[in-house]
Amino acid sequence: MSELIKIEVNESDIKWAQKKLKGMETKAPRVLKNAINHTAKQARKSLMQGAQGRYAVKNAGFNSRIKIYNATNTNLSASVYARDRTLTLPRFHTTSPKSGVKSEVLKGSGLKEVISRKNGEIRAFRAKGGKAAGLIVQRRTEAKYPLKVLRSISVPKMLEIVYLGRGGISEALEPEIKRTFRDEVKKEIAKLVK
Repeated sequence: MSELIKIEVNESDIKWAQKKLKGMETKAPRVLKNAINHTAKQARKSLMQGAQGRYAVKNAGFNSRIKIYNATNTNLSASVYARDRTLTLPRFHTTSPKSGVKSEVLKGSGLKEVISRKNGEIRAFRAKGGKAAGLIVQRRTEAKYPLKVLRSISVPKMLEIVYLGRGGISEALEPEIKRTFRDEVKKEIAKLVK
């Protein structure tokens, strides 16, 4: 499992929250814990939306692959983790006409023929039976076997690219998540100070 985001508070955040709570300073850890956990949930949602906006992935099952370790009153940090292997090509926009398999991993890049030119021109195809049934496979050589199941990017890598704003993404999510945390702290303080 790889950690994507760690949301934690520093000493100045605690002092700022205590100052705003005026007479309820002991509730600062609870306020910060709630703000951190709300931010972590929002971060997970933003990461999933960003990945689905960038990649032509049908259903990567993001919820089952992204885990949040929530903050507590004594441990004021939350982490968002992602796990998984690289995804098989049928998880993306893929067609398999008789002329050869075409796949689109990045949205807007268009369907491209999946072909290997390393050992001559070896086209990919959709396996009809056996362990690889329904998957896109390719022969390693001119021989019938062995077959190689074709895979693309993993969910953790997709989310990392979206979070850091790499690979042609116009805006990273990192600053947005920091703004969300500040807003959540203000909301939690407003609930108590009413």
